[in-house]
Amino acid sequence: MKKLISLVAVCAIVLMGMGMSYADKGKGPGDGTGPFHDILAGVFFEEDGVVVTIGMGDGMVIAVDGQNITIYGIGPYWYWNSQGVDRPMVGDQVEVSGYIVNYNGVNRYIAMSVTVDEGTVQLRDPETGAPLWKGGKAKGK
Repeated sequence: MKKLISLVAVCAIVLMGMGMSYADKGKGPGDGTGPFHDILAGVFFEEDGVVVTIGMGDGMVIAVDGQNITIYGIGPYWYWNSQGVDRPMVGDQVEVSGYIVNYNGVNRYIAMSVTVDEGTVQLRDPETGAPLWKGGKAKGK
């Protein structure tokens, strides 16, 4: 009986640890450098370009005047679906607006909105900079 109780306790601890490790997902650029704070204090940008690469996460690289720019924070697939717009694909022309934020000495382009052929997807709250998909699929509907 003691072995069973010990096994249940160990499983509970492992499951709680896993849950806590997933709790912070979506708070950063997805490359392990952590969350951005005060995005709206950055320098506003607008760029038109062609998608060179797009990851399974929430970032993409666009070509602008012969230069590749990494755009962070374009949101998850389900959020785009909830907005009725197809997420960009390689080769698509996009217009991106957002803020350039210096994070640990590196400038990062954080998207506020992205426009593709089907329309514009607002990604962040214009007053706070918080991602509009935060809170999960139910909130993004």
